[in-house]
Amino acid sequence: MTNKRYKNLAFSLCLSIIISACSYQQMNEEYPNVNNVKVNEKFRITLPEDHSTGYIWQMQSIHQNEVLHYKGSVFRGSVKGVDFNFEALHEGKDTLQFSLIKYKDTISTKKFVIEVKP
Repeated sequence: MTNKRYKNLAFSLCLSIIISACSYQQMNEEYPNVNNVKVNEKFRITLPEDHSTGYIWQMQSIHQNEVLHYKGSVFRGSVKGVDFNFEALHEGKDTLQFSLIKYKDTISTKKFVIEVKP
């Protein structure tokens, strides 16, 4: 019985370490406000998205690849929206722009300024 408890404790500890290492900081401040992150930190921008309406958020490719690394996006459902995930690679400043589109029509845009500090 004690051996099983140690295994469960070890598993729980490993799981919490993995979850904390993989957690992404949420960025909420839209342009002209600035979001601050540190080098090697992971962060996300979450935007509301409901696929049943036909509208989707799309990232524009204006960001500087040497400052930020785009790690992909995850749709988390109509209520939670879509997460755009990034990692801060180097010190600097970058602007991320997203467009809400339906077919080829742009309905709205959002910008997020990210400043990476050491």
